[in-house]
Amino acid sequence: MNTQTEREMKDILQMVEDKNYFYALPEYRKTVAVSLAAVSLCGKNLEYVPENVIGKEFEGREICRAALAAKDADLSILSCIPFPDVQREGVQQFLGNKEPPFIVYSFADMQDAQMAQEAVKADAYCIQLVPDKLLTRNLCRTALHSPNTDEQVSKFVMERFPELKNERTTDDENIRQYAGVKIKF
Repeated sequence: MNTQTEREMKDILQMVEDKNYFYALPEYRKTVAVSLAAVSLCGKNLEYVPENVIGKEFEGREICRAALAAKDADLSILSCIPFPDVQREGVQQFLGNKEPPFIVYSFADMQDAQMAQEAVKADAYCIQLVPDKLLTRNLCRTALHSPNTDEQVSKFVMERFPELKNERTTDDENIRQYAGVKIKF
């Protein structure tokens, strides 16, 4: 385990007294230990962790998880997390707090197909947040079958994949056909 230098201990003690202290620190003093303490005290400090510190595979993940665990952690820190798996943990954390899926995913950086799929399944409107490189026919089909799909989502999908028009029409016809039908057990 890393031992803290005297300078790091002084900086950490100063941060306990003043949450804004980390922001004003010169970059060379924002070490792994100081950055970890900073985000533990105030999750929003994640924004000020230098790239050379957060970019370290193990330490960066630890710092990001500490920011998510901070008492004041909010959605804004999701966009500062460069690791897709840790960002997904944050998304799940905020969804567990009953935040609306569209709002949560709007703060996330959809970096992979799995996150895009999860977002669109949770809320059809998330299809608008998916980067073009991840926007596939299958994902658009998922959006069309999501419970809150409406004309706006359908229009968005049809502009990109017109061949899916028949699928949405078929679903609408099935709903109308079986509306009011009672199922016998």
